[in-house]
Amino acid sequence: MSLHRKSSPKDKFSAIFSVVLSLAIVGITLIALVSDRGWTQVLELLSHFRLQYFLLSLILLLLLFLTRRKVPILIALFCVALLSTPILPWYNPLSRSAAAAELRVLTANINTRNRSYKKVLTMVREESPDIAVFLEVDDTWVAQLQRLKDILPYEFGQANPYNLGIAVYSRLPLENAVIDFFGTSKNPSILTSLTVEGKTVSLVATHPLPPVRRSFFHSRNLQLDQIGQYVQQLETPVVVLGDLNITMWSPYYKRFARNTGLQNARRGFGVLPTWPMPGTYTVLPNLLHRLLQIPIDHCLVSSDIKVAAIHTGRDVDSDHLPLIADLVIP
Repeated sequence: MSLHRKSSPKDKFSAIFSVVLSLAIVGITLIALVSDRGWTQVLELLSHFRLQYFLLSLILLLLLFLTRRKVPILIALFCVALLSTPILPWYNPLSRSAAAAELRVLTANINTRNRSYKKVLTMVREESPDIAVFLEVDDTWVAQLQRLKDILPYEFGQANPYNLGIAVYSRLPLENAVIDFFGTSKNPSILTSLTVEGKTVSLVATHPLPPVRRSFFHSRNLQLDQIGQYVQQLETPVVVLGDLNITMWSPYYKRFARNTGLQNARRGFGVLPTWPMPGTYTVLPNLLHRLLQIPIDHCLVSSDIKVAAIHTGRDVDSDHLPLIADLVIP
Protein backbone atom coordinates (compact mmCIF):
# COMPACT_ATOMS: atom_id res chain seq x y z
CA MET A 1 0.00 0.00 0.00
CA SER A 2 1.37 3.44 -0.94
CA LEU A 3 2.11 5.84 1.91
CA HIS A 4 1.66 8.84 -0.36
CA ARG A 5 -1.70 9.95 -1.59
CA LYS A 6 -1.68 10.67 -5.30
CA SER A 7 -2.61 14.20 -6.32
CA SER A 8 -6.03 14.42 -7.85
CA PRO A 9 -6.55 16.20 -11.18
CA LYS A 10 -8.32 18.92 -9.19
CA ASP A 11 -5.24 19.47 -6.99
CA LYS A 12 -2.95 19.59 -10.03
CA PHE A 13 -5.18 22.13 -11.72
CA SER A 14 -5.29 24.24 -8.55
CA ALA A 15 -1.50 24.19 -8.30
CA ILE A 16 -1.00 25.17 -11.94
CA PHE A 17 -3.72 27.82 -11.70
CA SER A 18 -2.13 29.38 -8.62
CA VAL A 19 1.29 29.48 -10.28
CA VAL A 20 -0.10 31.11 -13.44
CA LEU A 21 -2.01 33.73 -11.45
CA SER A 22 0.90 34.56 -9.17
CA LEU A 23 3.31 34.82 -12.11
CA ALA A 24 0.87 37.13 -13.89
CA ILE A 25 0.69 39.39 -10.83
CA VAL A 26 4.49 39.39 -10.47
CA GLY A 27 4.83 40.22 -14.18
CA ILE A 28 2.38 43.14 -13.92
CA THR A 29 4.25 44.42 -10.87
CA LEU A 30 7.60 44.27 -12.67
CA ILE A 31 6.16 46.22 -15.63
CA ALA A 32 4.84 48.86 -13.23
CA LEU A 33 8.12 49.13 -11.33
CA VAL A 34 10.20 49.36 -14.50
CA SER A 35 7.89 52.05 -15.90
CA ASP A 36 8.60 54.14 -12.80
CA ARG A 37 12.03 54.66 -14.33
CA GLY A 38 10.64 54.86 -17.84
CA TRP A 39 12.59 57.73 -19.32
CA THR A 40 12.45 56.13 -22.78
CA GLN A 41 9.35 56.64 -24.91
CA VAL A 42 8.02 53.07 -24.75
CA LEU A 43 8.56 52.60 -21.02
CA GLU A 44 7.09 56.02 -20.27
CA LEU A 45 3.92 55.06 -22.15
CA LEU A 46 3.61 52.01 -19.89
CA SER A 47 3.76 54.23 -16.79
CA HIS A 48 0.35 55.77 -17.48
CA PHE A 49 -1.66 52.64 -16.67
CA ARG A 50 -0.87 52.25 -12.97
CA LEU A 51 -4.56 52.20 -12.06
CA GLN A 52 -5.20 49.39 -14.56
CA TYR A 53 -2.21 47.42 -13.24
CA PHE A 54 -3.54 47.69 -9.69
CA LEU A 55 -7.14 46.76 -10.54
CA LEU A 56 -6.13 43.83 -12.76
CA SER A 57 -3.80 42.46 -10.09
CA LEU A 58 -6.51 42.85 -7.47
CA ILE A 59 -8.90 40.78 -9.59
CA LEU A 60 -6.23 38.11 -10.11
CA LEU A 61 -5.55 38.09 -6.36
CA LEU A 62 -9.21 37.44 -5.60
CA LEU A 63 -9.13 34.51 -8.00
CA LEU A 64 -5.93 33.29 -6.35
CA PHE A 65 -7.65 33.19 -2.96
CA LEU A 66 -9.92 30.47 -4.37
CA THR A 67 -6.91 28.14 -4.66
CA ARG A 68 -6.07 28.53 -0.92
CA ARG A 69 -2.37 28.16 -1.68
CA LYS A 70 -0.50 30.11 0.95
CA VAL A 71 2.82 30.91 -0.73
CA PRO A 72 1.42 32.20 -4.04
CA ILE A 73 -1.17 34.24 -2.11
CA LEU A 74 1.49 35.85 0.09
CA ILE A 75 3.62 36.73 -2.95
CA ALA A 76 0.59 38.20 -4.70
CA LEU A 77 -0.43 40.18 -1.62
CA PHE A 78 3.00 41.77 -1.49
CA CYS A 79 2.83 42.68 -5.18
CA VAL A 80 -0.67 44.15 -4.92
CA ALA A 81 0.43 46.20 -1.92
CA LEU A 82 3.29 47.61 -4.02
CA LEU A 83 0.90 48.39 -6.86
CA SER A 84 -1.49 50.18 -4.50
CA THR A 85 1.08 52.70 -3.23
CA PRO A 86 0.82 55.09 -6.24
CA ILE A 87 -3.00 54.80 -6.27
CA LEU A 88 -4.39 55.01 -2.73
CA PRO A 89 -2.98 58.48 -1.84
CA TRP A 90 -5.18 60.00 -4.56
CA TYR A 91 -8.19 58.89 -2.51
CA ASN A 92 -6.99 60.21 0.87
CA PRO A 93 -9.76 62.59 2.06
CA LEU A 94 -7.34 64.38 4.40
CA SER A 95 -5.94 66.16 1.33
CA ARG A 96 -9.20 68.03 0.81
CA SER A 97 -9.87 71.58 1.98
CA ALA A 98 -12.99 72.42 3.98
CA ALA A 99 -12.77 76.14 3.09
CA ALA A 100 -15.28 77.77 0.75
CA ALA A 101 -14.11 77.94 -2.86
CA GLU A 102 -13.25 81.33 -4.34
CA LEU A 103 -12.38 80.35 -7.91
CA ARG A 104 -13.85 77.68 -10.19
CA VAL A 105 -11.67 76.67 -13.12
CA LEU A 106 -12.52 74.42 -16.06
CA THR A 107 -10.33 72.82 -18.70
CA ALA A 108 -11.82 71.06 -21.72
CA ASN A 109 -10.14 69.53 -24.75
CA ILE A 110 -13.15 69.84 -27.02
CA ASN A 111 -11.54 68.21 -30.09
CA THR A 112 -11.32 70.08 -33.39
CA ARG A 113 -13.40 67.40 -35.17
CA ASN A 114 -16.18 67.60 -32.57
CA ARG A 115 -19.19 69.58 -33.74
CA SER A 116 -21.43 69.17 -30.68
CA TYR A 117 -21.42 72.89 -30.00
CA LYS A 118 -24.60 72.91 -27.95
CA LYS A 119 -23.35 70.18 -25.60
CA VAL A 120 -20.14 72.09 -24.87
CA LEU A 121 -21.89 75.43 -24.35
CA THR A 122 -24.56 73.85 -22.13
CA MET A 123 -21.92 72.08 -20.06
CA VAL A 124 -20.02 75.33 -19.48
CA ARG A 125 -23.15 77.18 -18.41
CA GLU A 126 -24.10 74.37 -16.04
CA GLU A 127 -20.63 74.30 -14.45
CA SER A 128 -20.46 78.13 -14.32
CA PRO A 129 -16.66 78.47 -14.12
CA ASP A 130 -14.79 81.70 -13.43
CA ILE A 131 -12.09 80.60 -15.89
CA ALA A 132 -12.47 78.16 -18.78
CA VAL A 133 -9.59 76.82 -20.87
CA PHE A 134 -10.56 75.30 -24.22
CA LEU A 135 -8.11 73.21 -26.22
CA GLU A 136 -8.13 72.12 -29.88
CA VAL A 137 -10.20 75.10 -30.98
CA ASP A 138 -10.39 76.15 -34.61
CA ASP A 139 -12.07 79.27 -36.08
CA THR A 140 -15.48 77.59 -36.08
CA TRP A 141 -15.19 76.72 -32.40
CA VAL A 142 -14.04 80.24 -31.54
CA ALA A 143 -17.16 81.61 -33.24
CA GLN A 144 -19.32 79.25 -31.17
CA LEU A 145 -17.54 80.03 -27.90
CA GLN A 146 -18.33 83.72 -28.37
CA ARG A 147 -21.83 82.82 -27.18
CA LEU A 148 -20.37 82.50 -23.70
CA LYS A 149 -19.34 86.15 -23.57
CA ASP A 150 -22.38 87.02 -21.41
CA ILE A 151 -20.94 84.92 -18.55
CA LEU A 152 -17.25 84.88 -19.54
CA PRO A 153 -16.68 88.30 -21.12
CA TYR A 154 -12.88 88.27 -21.23
CA GLU A 155 -11.07 86.03 -23.70
CA PHE A 156 -7.69 85.46 -25.24
CA GLY A 157 -6.32 82.74 -27.47
CA GLN A 158 -5.21 81.44 -30.82
CA ALA A 159 -7.30 79.27 -33.15
CA ASN A 160 -5.68 76.51 -35.19
CA PRO A 161 -7.20 73.85 -37.49
CA TYR A 162 -4.61 71.22 -36.53
CA ASN A 163 -5.46 70.51 -32.86
CA LEU A 164 -3.14 73.26 -31.62
CA GLY A 165 -5.72 75.96 -30.93
CA ILE A 166 -6.09 77.23 -27.37
CA ALA A 167 -8.36 79.81 -25.75
CA VAL A 168 -9.08 81.16 -22.27
CA TYR A 169 -12.47 82.65 -21.38
CA SER A 170 -12.86 84.38 -18.03
CA ARG A 171 -15.32 86.14 -15.78
CA LEU A 172 -12.38 88.21 -14.50
CA PRO A 173 -10.14 90.47 -16.58
CA LEU A 174 -7.11 88.70 -18.08
CA GLU A 175 -4.02 90.77 -17.33
CA ASN A 176 -0.90 90.81 -19.51
CA ALA A 177 -2.09 87.82 -21.56
CA VAL A 178 0.52 86.50 -24.02
CA ILE A 179 1.23 83.44 -26.15
CA ASP A 180 4.44 81.51 -25.42
CA PHE A 181 5.68 78.42 -27.28
CA PHE A 182 8.13 77.29 -24.58
CA GLY A 183 10.81 76.01 -26.91
CA THR A 184 8.43 74.34 -29.39
CA SER A 185 7.96 75.56 -32.94
CA LYS A 186 4.16 75.85 -33.07
CA ASN A 187 2.53 74.61 -29.86
CA PRO A 188 1.11 77.66 -28.03
CA SER A 189 0.50 78.16 -24.32
CA ILE A 190 -1.29 81.11 -22.76
CA LEU A 191 0.26 83.04 -19.88
CA THR A 192 -1.87 85.54 -18.00
CA SER A 193 -2.80 86.70 -14.54
CA LEU A 194 -6.02 87.74 -12.86
CA THR A 195 -7.10 89.30 -9.59
CA VAL A 196 -9.21 87.14 -7.28
CA GLU A 197 -10.58 88.88 -4.19
CA GLY A 198 -7.73 91.36 -4.37
CA LYS A 199 -5.06 88.68 -4.86
CA THR A 200 -3.05 88.16 -8.04
CA VAL A 201 -3.04 84.64 -9.47
CA SER A 202 -0.86 83.54 -12.40
CA LEU A 203 -2.44 81.21 -14.95
CA VAL A 204 -0.71 78.91 -17.43
CA ALA A 205 -2.97 77.23 -20.00
CA THR A 206 -1.15 74.64 -22.07
CA HIS A 207 -1.47 71.58 -24.29
CA PRO A 208 1.81 69.73 -24.96
CA LEU A 209 1.84 67.29 -27.84
CA PRO A 210 0.83 63.65 -27.25
CA PRO A 211 3.92 61.40 -27.02
CA VAL A 212 2.87 59.12 -29.89
CA ARG A 213 5.89 59.99 -32.02
CA ARG A 214 9.47 60.39 -30.94
CA SER A 215 9.50 64.06 -31.96
CA PHE A 216 6.21 64.68 -30.09
CA PHE A 217 7.61 62.88 -27.03
CA HIS A 218 10.64 65.19 -26.92
CA SER A 219 8.49 68.26 -27.63
CA ARG A 220 6.16 67.47 -24.71
CA ASN A 221 9.05 66.94 -22.32
CA LEU A 222 10.80 70.12 -23.46
CA GLN A 223 7.63 72.13 -23.08
CA LEU A 224 7.00 70.82 -19.56
CA ASP A 225 10.61 71.56 -18.56
CA GLN A 226 10.42 75.13 -19.83
CA ILE A 227 7.02 75.74 -18.25
CA GLY A 228 8.56 74.45 -15.04
CA GLN A 229 11.38 76.99 -15.29
CA TYR A 230 8.83 79.75 -15.90
CA VAL A 231 6.69 78.72 -12.91
CA GLN A 232 9.71 78.69 -10.61
CA GLN A 233 10.27 82.39 -11.36
CA LEU A 234 6.74 83.44 -10.38
CA GLU A 235 6.12 84.99 -6.98
CA THR A 236 2.33 84.72 -7.09
CA PRO A 237 0.04 81.71 -6.59
CA VAL A 238 0.00 79.64 -9.79
CA VAL A 239 -2.62 77.56 -11.60
CA VAL A 240 -1.62 75.35 -14.54
CA LEU A 241 -4.57 74.07 -16.60
CA GLY A 242 -4.79 71.89 -19.67
CA ASP A 243 -4.37 68.58 -21.38
CA LEU A 244 -0.75 67.79 -20.49
CA ASN A 245 -0.75 64.43 -22.30
CA ILE A 246 0.86 62.85 -19.26
CA THR A 247 -0.31 61.12 -16.09
CA MET A 248 0.78 61.53 -12.49
CA TRP A 249 2.86 58.34 -12.64
CA SER A 250 5.19 59.36 -15.45
CA PRO A 251 8.78 60.15 -14.39
CA TYR A 252 8.53 63.32 -16.50
CA TYR A 253 5.44 64.44 -14.59
CA LYS A 254 7.15 63.66 -11.29
CA ARG A 255 10.16 65.72 -12.31
CA PHE A 256 7.90 68.61 -13.33
CA ALA A 257 6.00 68.47 -10.01
CA ARG A 258 9.22 68.18 -8.01
CA ASN A 259 10.87 71.13 -9.75
CA THR A 260 7.84 73.43 -9.54
CA GLY A 261 6.32 72.35 -6.23
CA LEU A 262 2.91 72.28 -7.91
CA GLN A 263 0.23 70.02 -6.43
CA ASN A 264 -2.32 68.09 -8.46
CA ALA A 265 -5.85 69.22 -7.60
CA ARG A 266 -6.99 65.58 -7.85
CA ARG A 267 -5.20 64.57 -4.66
CA GLY A 268 -7.79 63.36 -2.18
CA PHE A 269 -10.58 63.20 -4.74
CA GLY A 270 -9.56 60.18 -6.82
CA VAL A 271 -7.75 59.47 -10.07
CA LEU A 272 -10.56 60.92 -12.26
CA PRO A 273 -9.63 59.56 -15.72
CA THR A 274 -10.46 61.91 -18.60
CA TRP A 275 -9.32 60.17 -21.81
CA PRO A 276 -10.23 58.35 -24.06
CA MET A 277 -14.00 58.54 -24.16
CA PRO A 278 -16.06 55.69 -25.70
CA GLY A 279 -17.01 56.12 -29.33
CA THR A 280 -14.35 58.66 -30.24
CA TYR A 281 -11.88 56.20 -31.78
CA THR A 282 -13.87 53.80 -33.94
CA VAL A 283 -11.01 51.30 -34.23
CA LEU A 284 -11.48 50.46 -30.53
CA PRO A 285 -14.60 48.94 -28.95
CA ASN A 286 -16.33 51.10 -26.33
CA LEU A 287 -15.47 48.72 -23.49
CA LEU A 288 -11.77 49.02 -24.31
CA HIS A 289 -12.07 52.81 -24.19
CA ARG A 290 -13.38 52.50 -20.63
CA LEU A 291 -10.69 50.05 -19.57
CA LEU A 292 -7.88 52.21 -20.95
CA GLN A 293 -9.02 55.57 -19.54
CA ILE A 294 -6.22 57.58 -17.94
CA PRO A 295 -5.95 61.04 -16.28
CA ILE A 296 -4.13 63.34 -18.71
CA ASP A 297 -6.14 66.56 -18.22
CA HIS A 298 -4.93 68.43 -15.17
CA CYS A 299 -5.33 71.31 -12.78
CA LEU A 300 -2.04 71.91 -10.98
CA VAL A 301 -1.76 74.52 -8.24
CA SER A 302 0.96 76.00 -6.07
CA SER A 303 1.07 74.66 -2.53
CA ASP A 304 -0.59 77.75 -1.03
CA ILE A 305 -3.76 77.19 -3.09
CA LYS A 306 -6.20 74.72 -1.55
CA VAL A 307 -8.70 72.54 -3.40
CA ALA A 308 -12.29 72.45 -2.16
CA ALA A 309 -13.55 70.07 -4.86
CA ILE A 310 -12.78 68.66 -8.29
CA HIS A 311 -14.78 66.55 -10.69
CA THR A 312 -15.04 65.54 -14.34
CA GLY A 313 -17.78 67.14 -16.40
CA ARG A 314 -20.38 65.59 -18.65
CA ASP A 315 -19.60 63.89 -21.96
CA VAL A 316 -19.56 66.53 -24.72
CA ASP A 317 -18.73 64.14 -27.60
CA SER A 318 -15.02 64.89 -27.37
CA ASP A 319 -12.41 62.22 -26.74
CA HIS A 320 -11.81 63.99 -23.38
CA LEU A 321 -13.98 64.71 -20.38
CA PRO A 322 -13.82 68.27 -19.01
CA LEU A 323 -12.17 68.75 -15.62
CA ILE A 324 -13.57 71.28 -13.13
CA ALA A 325 -11.89 72.37 -9.88
CA ASP A 326 -12.98 74.66 -7.04
CA LEU A 327 -9.98 76.47 -5.59
CA VAL A 328 -9.32 78.43 -2.40
CA ILE A 329 -6.90 81.29 -3.03
CA PRO A 330 -4.61 82.33 -0.14
